[in-house]
Amino acid sequence: MTQLIPQDQLEALIPTDANGLPKYIDMQGYRNIINHEPKRHWVEVNKYAGNSKYIPIGIIEELLREIYPAWEAKQIGQPQILANSVVVSVELRVFHPILNYWLTYPGVGAVPIQVNAGASPNDWTQIKSDALHKNAPAALSYAISNAAKKIGRLFGGHLNRDNSKV
Repeated sequence: MTQLIPQDQLEALIPTDANGLPKYIDMQGYRNIINHEPKRHWVEVNKYAGNSKYIPIGIIEELLREIYPAWEAKQIGQPQILANSVVVSVELRVFHPILNYWLTYPGVGAVPIQVNAGASPNDWTQIKSDALHKNAPAALSYAISNAAKKIGRLFGGHLNRDNSKV
């Protein structure tokens, strides 16, 4: 599998032992990692969502694999249709490397259902044939990313926030 994050960047962020496994000396070392700024080239802009910034799901998943000994994203219920969007809720569970305890972060993702060009977003007769096949997994990815943001800055937790009002 191709690594999205070059090994030297991972090593600079996440200390490892002789076997290449993440090594955390204490809680402060762990906090320093998750509150580290994401690399600029990881951050992308979604022109369809008001130019909001985000970190692609592939990078989020790779960071989860590198930082945590185990993690899982549990979908809560079935995808729902809300207005003209597919909505998915998840619980992202990570096994904390210092506490040796599972932590859970909730997340929600939504993607508008694709319709044929020029059609009203609420015209259900104009839904593209593969829309739900694409939109439900995309909503799941957004939900996982939304949950991961709650872990810390490394996962994009500060992107799109107006820090001038803090």
